[in-house]
Amino acid sequence: MKVNLLKVPFDESRIRHTLAYDSKEARLVVFSMPPGSEVPPHTSPSRVLLYCAKGSGEFLKGKDWIAVEEGDVVACEPLEPHGMKASTPMIVVATIAPAP
Repeated sequence: MKVNLLKVPFDESRIRHTLAYDSKEARLVVFSMPPGSEVPPHTSPSRVLLYCAKGSGEFLKGKDWIAVEEGDVVACEPLEPHGMKASTPMIVVATIAPAP
């Protein structure tokens, strides 16, 4: 399977997500987020790695919103609140391991 993470569908009116890989060991989800969009805080029983592949915004880790730009990674532990906000058009790659 081959997926170009920087060429995922983009919609200026809403967040889109693409399931790039899925197995019981790990799940890879690519989010394309227009400016001003947000994935609200939530938790997962798995470890979540958030990678800002394009653009800029903020990632929530626990209680802290962290400014991110292209190339930044934030790791969230199981059951730790996490979320995302886009300041500019942003592509986020979320790796969830193990898959919930």
